[in-house]
Amino acid sequence: MDIFAAIITALILGAGIFFSKLFRHNGIKKYVFVLLFAAKIIGGIGVYTVYTYYYDPAMSDIHKFYRGGLALYDAADDNFGDYLRLVTGVQGDQPQLQKYYDNADHWTREFNYGLFNDNRTIMRFNAIVCLISGGNIFVHIVIMAFLSFLGAFALFKAFAKVIRVNQYLLIFAAFLVPSCWFWTSGLMKEGLTMLAIGFAFWFLVRMDEKFRLLHLLGFIVACSLVFTSKVYVLPAFLPAVFFLIISKRMKIKHQIISFAGIIALSAILVIFSGKILGYDIVSTLSGKQNDFINYIELQEDSGSTYDLTRLSPDVISFIKIIPEGLLNSFFRPFPGEVNSAFMFFSFLEIVLFCFFAIIAIIYFKKPDTKTIRYVLFCVMFILFLYVVVGVYTPNTGSIVRYRTPALPFLVVMLFGITNWNRVGGKFGRVRRMLF
Repeated sequence: MDIFAAIITALILGAGIFFSKLFRHNGIKKYVFVLLFAAKIIGGIGVYTVYTYYYDPAMSDIHKFYRGGLALYDAADDNFGDYLRLVTGVQGDQPQLQKYYDNADHWTREFNYGLFNDNRTIMRFNAIVCLISGGNIFVHIVIMAFLSFLGAFALFKAFAKVIRVNQYLLIFAAFLVPSCWFWTSGLMKEGLTMLAIGFAFWFLVRMDEKFRLLHLLGFIVACSLVFTSKVYVLPAFLPAVFFLIISKRMKIKHQIISFAGIIALSAILVIFSGKILGYDIVSTLSGKQNDFINYIELQEDSGSTYDLTRLSPDVISFIKIIPEGLLNSFFRPFPGEVNSAFMFFSFLEIVLFCFFAIIAIIYFKKPDTKTIRYVLFCVMFILFLYVVVGVYTPNTGSIVRYRTPALPFLVVMLFGITNWNRVGGKFGRVRRMLF
């Protein structure tokens, strides 16, 4: 019965995609987007399968967040006003709510360093969806797959406005980068992040074309969801947004100067954040990284853990570890670390990215003034996110998940600087020689 309800939900949403004018784009057949939604559902089922049968369901993230949502949903039967307080956070500190918080796994963290606890967002999402699903986890999976699809579609539409390449390459970048497709399709925080980052970028591109208050409001809402779904992604995203805003009427030389200047200013802001912001970012990152390493070391099965230089709460230690962090984010898992099917496919994905990078170098196309702005935007977002992920995470499996918000931007950036006419001509000649 649970599966039947999920199938009905999927069919209704798929029909909505097929018949809605919102999902039409430049001659692409309507069924293509339905198939992409189906691929998202398959990915969501895959994530559920992994966390149910490969990992211990009692400890796996997807089930902890789902059970947390059910714990909050219990309030709907007792007192719907309390349920609304739990899912909105408004008056959420009332004493009668504590019993629901106590039943929600990981509602609180032992060490939060003053940061927003983004685990609560996915629990609240599950509690809200329970109003429709009645607690049927497979319906939750389908709805999350749909939201992730919407985010990827928004990314695709935005990419199509700023990067002039074949639209099926853009579909690959937005929907089908393997680890991004997989991890953002499941009932996890990554799905909400894909929804949020997709619409944040879409509204940003629309404002770049012509400023409208509605687009600004949409951008603010989307950025708020980025922050509440994955707290570390927004600080990596906003400097790139600032660059895009100030570089609109700049020539390429001045864009590059602005790019370097914003990176330098961002570095200064992080290094002296204790004095400038009253919140020491380096100390927080050091504390969270050491907590993560200590937690991994206590596990009997450390899985895909690797040795990561421990951060000290000082500037020199942070600067020294940045190259190591970038190496981890861009190239993990290394060939010698492939010890499972998941690591093997992640390694193949790295090989694919390297192939795209080599093609971009060999068949480099000098971007025009508009394209270079968005290429530099992508580079800045990727660098900032990869630094945070790489210096914080001592586990390859976690890195593969945590870097997913930047992967579509990495791929589309490489596509944007590649001369695909030359690539097509070269492979056409090879094909004629072989056949």
